Amino acid sequence: MRRIASLALASLLALPAYSASVWKVSDGENTMYLGGTLHILSPQDYPLPEEYKTAYSQSDALVFETDIAALSTPEFAQKSLQMLTYGEGGSLKDDVSDDTLKQLETHLAARGVPVDRFMNLRPALVGISLSMIEFQRLGLTSQGVDKYYYTLGMGDGKAMHYLESPEQQLTFISKMGEGNEDAYVSYAIEDVKRMPEMLGDLKDDWREGDMASFYALSMEEFADEYPDIYDLLLTSRNNNWMPVLTDLMTTPETEFVLVGAMHIPGDTGLITQLKAKGYSVEQMK
Repeated sequence: MRRIASLALASLLALPAYSASVWKVSDGENTMYLGGTLHILSPQDYPLPEEYKTAYSQSDALVFETDIAALSTPEFAQKSLQMLTYGEGGSLKDDVSDDTLKQLETHLAARGVPVDRFMNLRPALVGISLSMIEFQRLGLTSQGVDKYYYTLGMGDGKAMHYLESPEQQLTFISKMGEGNEDAYVSYAIEDVKRMPEMLGDLKDDWREGDMASFYALSMEEFADEYPDIYDLLLTSRNNNWMPVLTDLMTTPETEFVLVGAMHIPGDTGLITQLKAKGYSVEQMK
């Protein structure tokens, strides 16, 4: 694992030959912008790199992973509870070992959270909740790139499109760890323990658009150890999105597509797939 350079040292170093996680996609006639997002940031991460502003200003429409407004509705909250908790029909104890439960209890105790609060959560929600607790401890309390541009786009009257429904996204999430629950929860605990040392480098790679480093740091081990989950959450969804993106490339409007940065690199990432379709994909600088 790479060490995180201090802010003082980083300010003395020249930036690498990258800019931001924003790409211009073109077929010679029509244009689309692709922006990698982090879904939650700290106040210090703003303002965003200038390339995001450029892509936004030159776009007629915004394209998000899903309908952001719908994620805040009571109906979606109820559906999430139904799919991500056990309700009256079971407990986390049914799906994970005593050793893993002890790991979870020890980890949560260090953060002042009783393990009983997690016993009704299915493994997928355990992993999400562990990450959210760690994000708050690390000062990530602000809206991410997608929510920021959703709010801005609403105010500016931009047209908006979505790559999948909230229900589809929830289905993907709910299947995390399915059939391998014990190993998934154990991995989630160890993963959040590494978050403090990884976060600085991860955000640097994102801001600089260094997708090779971003992949190596945050995705390569995950892809190797949990290929089924990687395929479910990333490869399958990327494949599902490609017909939508190719359809958008036939319209005269210019779209700014904003998706989680993990969807962009790798052999099945959107950049590779767009290039395979014959599009020109140029990183903005």
